[in-house]
Amino acid sequence: MQTHWQNTLNELQGKIDPFTFTQLFSKLKIASLLNNEATILIPANSDIKEFTPYKVLIEVCWKEANQTPVQIIFKAKTLPAPNPLPDFIQEFIQSTELKEVFRFENFVPGDKAELAFNAAFSVAENPESNKYNPLFIYGESGLGKTHLLHAIGNYIKENDASKRVLYITAYDFQQLYLKNLRDQRISEMSTYFRTEIDVLLIDDIQNWSGKDETQNEFFHIFNTLHQSGKQIVLTSDAPAGEVKSLSDRLVSRFSGGLTVDIQPPNQDTREAILRKKAEEAHIELEDEVFSYLAETIESNVRLLEAAITKLTIQSSVLNQDINLNLARKMVAEIIPTIRKRVNMDSILSVVSKHFEIPESKLLAPGRGTKEVAHARQVAMYLVKEFTTFSLKTIGIRFGGKDHSTVVYANKNIQKNIEDDPVFKRLIENLKSEILS
Repeated sequence: MQTHWQNTLNELQGKIDPFTFTQLFSKLKIASLLNNEATILIPANSDIKEFTPYKVLIEVCWKEANQTPVQIIFKAKTLPAPNPLPDFIQEFIQSTELKEVFRFENFVPGDKAELAFNAAFSVAENPESNKYNPLFIYGESGLGKTHLLHAIGNYIKENDASKRVLYITAYDFQQLYLKNLRDQRISEMSTYFRTEIDVLLIDDIQNWSGKDETQNEFFHIFNTLHQSGKQIVLTSDAPAGEVKSLSDRLVSRFSGGLTVDIQPPNQDTREAILRKKAEEAHIELEDEVFSYLAETIESNVRLLEAAITKLTIQSSVLNQDINLNLARKMVAEIIPTIRKRVNMDSILSVVSKHFEIPESKLLAPGRGTKEVAHARQVAMYLVKEFTTFSLKTIGIRFGGKDHSTVVYANKNIQKNIEDDPVFKRLIENLKSEILS
């Protein structure tokens, strides 16, 4: 029976594209073969409709490979009851749930994210291989890091229900740590993470910047999981070595596996993403609409998704087809809305938080320390980038300084961006945070 099924898979592999074979068929198991009826188990919670179009082809492949006819019957696996989360983590249940919408098949990598996609898929296919452990994915906000984390978790759980997968944001991990520290249950929390998890997915570890106690706790959890061969995947907005105030020993651990980045998609990839999202939303767009949106919306993938959603809603409300004019109106609404959210206060808040310098010092008269002066120049640069304030107005807001000071600050920051890739990434991350 197993030999017959493997022969069939070998035959099928040569008749469909490699990605479809890997995604749908490579891990399927045969459950029974009785009276020329073969029952094939598909992953629990999968839609049988995905497999039905291939039924006849599989039957043909079976006959060619085994010289016997067969009728294929697809049946979904039965999931065992999941182990309940301990009560100390129950309040974080929302942040630990995997989002079904984030899957490998609806992620469009393009050239800028191909390595990250392939590494994530490799981990999902075989989380016990330790080939990439840990896997560290970094990139600006809105490019798909969280999508890949959830895709890994969803793929593993669908193909091996016995695997205990936990997704949690770095921020919620820290809050969980602090809560259990207050409740004197830190030992219980530590034991849970070290012994009850097979695959740990941590999102946005840059939020541990300067959180020494949280970092120390995770260091010991990481060591135990890693030594036990448990897969760990982490994301950040920058490489581990560039995360501010991240301990050297965590940088060393996080850099010990595979580090991959996701870069902003080029125009061709943006158009491919738009087409994929439109297909999922069951809407049809003209080629010129796809081209216009891909050329106009450059910020990140989330905005591309938002564009399709907004067009769908507007088309329904206005009861009209989606054309170039409607797309232009939608973009004219989206772009100002983004810019409208950006004001001096939001910029100061982000810069103050990152550099750990009070806003009052950024706005105070006088130069201040070297660190304050540098942070102030960054803030001036970002205010000029994101607002319509004149140089004179910006100078007045920053402690009554002359407009020439603002000009100097902008030139200095621009030069640093051109000369220093690390500093350039910092500015890009600050911009993403301001827009988020």
